[in-house]
Amino acid sequence: MSRTSTLAAGGSPAAPKKRGGCLIGFLVVLVVAGLLAGLGIWLLHKLGGVSLFSQSGCSAVSSSQSYSYDLQQMQNASTIAAVGVKLDVPTFGIQIAEATALQESKLYDVSGGDRDSQGLFQQRPSEGWGTSAQIMDTTYSSTAFYNALLKVSDWQNLPLTVAAQDVQHSAYPTAYANHEQEAGVLAKVFTGTAGAGLTCTLDGPTYSPQATDSSGLTTEGAAVVADAEKQWGTAYVENATGSTRSFALAVPGSLSGTTAVERGWAYANWAVSKAEALGITQVGFDGKTWSVSSNPGSWQTATATAAPTDRVVLTMTSGS
Repeated sequence: MSRTSTLAAGGSPAAPKKRGGCLIGFLVVLVVAGLLAGLGIWLLHKLGGVSLFSQSGCSAVSSSQSYSYDLQQMQNASTIAAVGVKLDVPTFGIQIAEATALQESKLYDVSGGDRDSQGLFQQRPSEGWGTSAQIMDTTYSSTAFYNALLKVSDWQNLPLTVAAQDVQHSAYPTAYANHEQEAGVLAKVFTGTAGAGLTCTLDGPTYSPQATDSSGLTTEGAAVVADAEKQWGTAYVENATGSTRSFALAVPGSLSGTTAVERGWAYANWAVSKAEALGITQVGFDGKTWSVSSNPGSWQTATATAAPTDRVVLTMTSGS
């Protein structure tokens, strides 16, 4: 069949349908809608304090080994280590405690468990570990664990899982061995031997406007000092200035050399782990700073003023 033009009434060729204009209009609508949606998300992120473009959490790194955690887990792991240092427990003992908490609660301060077990170490009030309120206090439960461990005969020369089992009397006595390497990394990070071993990205918490007390500490700064005194035993505060919302935790003068540097990093990593809960916005030590604005929460090279070698400089939230 030969091709012929389709004729409209009157003998003229029919005008083609204008589909191109409709398609272009539809595409314009889609583009505008996409731009508006993107603008809405950006405004929600910037003005609403919602962290949409980075996932909160922490990474603990030592000797090329890395483990990821959420913020609550790191707050608890740092408490366990700080209490161990306060009690002069060797690093291996802190590793045992971290492995036990990983197995028993995955480093969460859980309010229930098998029968009346509670807390980081699933300690039982009925077995003499303390009251429910005491066990749910992570400093108390960590102290109770170490006190029991130190009573185990020759614990330092036992395999980790055996030493932990002698404290816990678990139905799964070999399970603690599954966490030995991971607990070793946590122990090194929170005793400072791993250096700048902890990085965290926060959820973007909000705080009320911060008042300053007579010592120069903001409200949240005073909370940090109270936490440090409770968990480390002492807190040597220096250079508190309300105008800059900063202060320093000094390394004990009784320490020197590598031991002093490690203690400084223990304080620094502890502070990063507590940043979400206590409103810490920057931590500086030994030529490096961690900041809430760093992406993804990494340590950056800094001046000696911002990151000295004899004290850990903390900057607190201003509140809003």
